[in-house]
Amino acid sequence: MKHLSDQELMSIVQAGDFAPASEIYDRYSSRIYNFAYRFLKNSEAAEDATQEVFVKMLKHAGQFHGGAKLSTWLFSITANWCRDYLRKAENRSKDGEDVLITLPAPAELSPERHLERREDEQRIQKALTLLSPDQREAILLSRYQGLSYAEIAQISGCSEGAVKTRVFRAMEVLKKALTGDARGGDRCLTAIP
Repeated sequence: MKHLSDQELMSIVQAGDFAPASEIYDRYSSRIYNFAYRFLKNSEAAEDATQEVFVKMLKHAGQFHGGAKLSTWLFSITANWCRDYLRKAENRSKDGEDVLITLPAPAELSPERHLERREDEQRIQKALTLLSPDQREAILLSRYQGLSYAEIAQISGCSEGAVKTRVFRAMEVLKKALTGDARGGDRCLTAIP
């Protein structure tokens, strides 16, 4: 099933055969988890969100229309789950600020460079907490997930212009937060994908 497109896999799921669900899960679960974790800053909630997204994908497969990308639909489900989670007052971040999902360092990096990269990631993660939920969602989807403004607008239920404004304002907040840090703020800005 690895050779089938997302649309072909979803057509099979919509026909009642859930066998392709594992392939879809393999393709998107880590991206969904990372988005939910960075949005919520809670690993347990991110795991729950990831699980729930794929349950909803199967339960509501008929709502997926082949004109949209599957990733857009899945991130839309994830964003809605995360927004609902944040609305609940009893659900606060349970993880410490220093718990991060980090990308593996290439083998050619020296231990010093690895430490610099880790420190940069910590500063970026801390700066992300300064953003409003709307700004955080927009910046995570655009810079970390590589979605277009049109796709983010569809996920967020707002205009493309609103998404551009959110990303711009988020980048301004991040720039101020990261350049205010004399120990490498400029380096951090280049680390934001």
